[in-house]
Amino acid sequence: MRGNHVPLRTCVACRTKGSQKDFVRVTRRADQLIAGTSREVGGRGAYLCRKLECFEMGLDRGGLERSLKGRGSKGSKADLLEWATAEFPTVSTT
Repeated sequence: MRGNHVPLRTCVACRTKGSQKDFVRVTRRADQLIAGTSREVGGRGAYLCRKLECFEMGLDRGGLERSLKGRGSKGSKADLLEWATAEFPTVSTT
């Protein structure tokens, strides 16, 4: 008897593999980058870890644009980074 299938995804920034529920799907539609979309939303998608560092790295190093096979507008990138900052605040060690 087979267990339940768990879809695996890879973060385009840090290349970590894991369960689909551990990642955020980012979709490119025209020149807009939209985060937190489900599979039902049309457009090319890529996955990032639920960490601010991965969003920053994905945008800075171009891994997100490469996976989405296109660029988002500068405003769209800023909106995506702003969304990630609000959604995944960094934890201070002090």
